[in-house]
Amino acid sequence: MNKKNPERSRLVAVVGLLFSSMFGALVLSSALADTIGVIGTGRVGGALGPRFADLGYTVVYGSRDPGSDRVQQLVARSGDGASATSQREAAQRADIILLAVPWRATEQVVKSLGDLDGKVIMDAVNPLQRADDGLLEMGVDTSAAQMVQSWAPGARVVKTFNNVNFMVMADPAAAGGPVTVPLAGDDSDAKAQVRQIVEALGFETVDVGPLRMSRELEGMVVLKLVPMFQGRIQDSWEYYFRPYPERGTN
Repeated sequence: MNKKNPERSRLVAVVGLLFSSMFGALVLSSALADTIGVIGTGRVGGALGPRFADLGYTVVYGSRDPGSDRVQQLVARSGDGASATSQREAAQRADIILLAVPWRATEQVVKSLGDLDGKVIMDAVNPLQRADDGLLEMGVDTSAAQMVQSWAPGARVVKTFNNVNFMVMADPAAAGGPVTVPLAGDDSDAKAQVRQIVEALGFETVDVGPLRMSRELEGMVVLKLVPMFQGRIQDSWEYYFRPYPERGTN
């Protein structure tokens, strides 16, 4: 601080802070001019869609029944610019796609969306199935994300949000502390776009590597759901990634 004129120094600091905030807001506003197609209007789509709209994105929901009361109520919660249409039309109108459909429907849905070349797909699907003992297990040898990539080879798939509870998606504060969302993908530019969205929603992010790491992320959900599928819902638990402490700290 300028010892000769502390008030002037404080004023300069405040103006600098305001300018930085305004510049950041302008950059964010420019970056968030895209349309996000939310394919699936269940818990995940219903939690994230309105929040995308709050960020300034144009949200178009892709549904099997876009005129239903439930979907129209979701559209109403997503601002004046939101709309609902068929899954194919929503995907075609979107720059970025959130894929949030049940695993059993995923292949059919992806293959029905038309040309997805160049589009970013945020894949939140978990390929889980019931095992003989009643618990869940992975339903594929690779991962849902890798399968999605094979069904839409020209798209840029990023695994994200698959292991975050939908209530935390809607309100990160529900976790009682910071939540880090892992990202996996083979396209660095696509991951950067998804990272910006996820962090703008109030989460931290960690890049866990290429798309094949999605299998590990999807497998983590199997463990989390053990109490539920054993009938011990009262013992349910959540996990959240945390940054490793800096070296030299206790």
